[in-house]
Amino acid sequence: MSIRRSLALNVAPLALRLALGATFIWAGVSKIAHTTTVTDPQHLALLVEWDQIDGVTTVMPDADPDLGDQEPDPMQIPDLDIPEEDDIPVDDATDPIVDDESALDTPPPADPVPAQDDETGDPETDETQLPADDAGEDDAESDETVTDDEGDEEGEEEVGQSQPELDPGVMPVSYVQATESAEVKRVLGLALMIHDAANPGVSDEGQPLMPLWPAGLANGSLPVVIAWVASILELVCGAALLTGFFTRMASLPLIGTMLTAMWLTQIGPAIQSGNAVLGFLPQGVFDYGAGGPVYAALLWQFALAAIGFAMLLIGPGCFSIDRLIFGASTSAREEEARQVEFVPMGD
Repeated sequence: MSIRRSLALNVAPLALRLALGATFIWAGVSKIAHTTTVTDPQHLALLVEWDQIDGVTTVMPDADPDLGDQEPDPMQIPDLDIPEEDDIPVDDATDPIVDDESALDTPPPADPVPAQDDETGDPETDETQLPADDAGEDDAESDETVTDDEGDEEGEEEVGQSQPELDPGVMPVSYVQATESAEVKRVLGLALMIHDAANPGVSDEGQPLMPLWPAGLANGSLPVVIAWVASILELVCGAALLTGFFTRMASLPLIGTMLTAMWLTQIGPAIQSGNAVLGFLPQGVFDYGAGGPVYAALLWQFALAAIGFAMLLIGPGCFSIDRLIFGASTSAREEEARQVEFVPMGD
């Protein structure tokens, strides 16, 4: 076998394995070990629902109908600003209420008596005027007392009317977020992308968008499971390719991973928007952005998928664990047999 053919069958697969294995090991470790920041409120609610982050749960039970007329729990009574009795305004313009019995006991006011000299004055007349004055003072005091009592009762009624009725129960409130952002592993970002692909919502015109992921594979916390499986497969299959262990079997999941990534991040959103170039390429794919050419991400994904397909066909090469365990492949042995030099007889 010539050196060129030997290098093509052994060194070329090694170079492809190194490139593919190192890339997927890097991607798997990045998703599992590193974090990202989530700020979207809907994504935060999903993470709480998936039990991936802690949420402050506030649950207020409904009122028990068997309580009847029992006093409510003082912990549920809101603080009321009840004025003191001295601060209650009393309408001075209201007529005081006079007790009927005191009015009957009080004699009618006497006619004014003309002034008389001390010598000719009637002592009985002078004595009858003094109780009348005392009675008038008593009536005034009773009137003021009655007025104050009535004013207090009116003030208490006004305060009682101003008290709000207590709500017998509050409906349960679930998952109130305490923060506006959360640091989560990048694998959960992949789970959120899968959920958004299965539930794209509506367009600006109110039309439902085409889903990019089957809805049956996005129920409940299934996106989290799929994201973890994909990340672990990237790490494990990348290590298998790097060492040449079950190379062809390890290539299959990586090919599927890259085709799925191309669909979810590039081709699918382009078709979903309706402005795809050539029917499937993202808009502005030939432009340059802040991070470089826009087409770099799409072509990098396509290159990784093509390398995986090549490894599926040509195998690991001689510098691999598969060669040590299973020996040379049938195609390699046939190639070596064809390269045996033919020596004519008689020479």
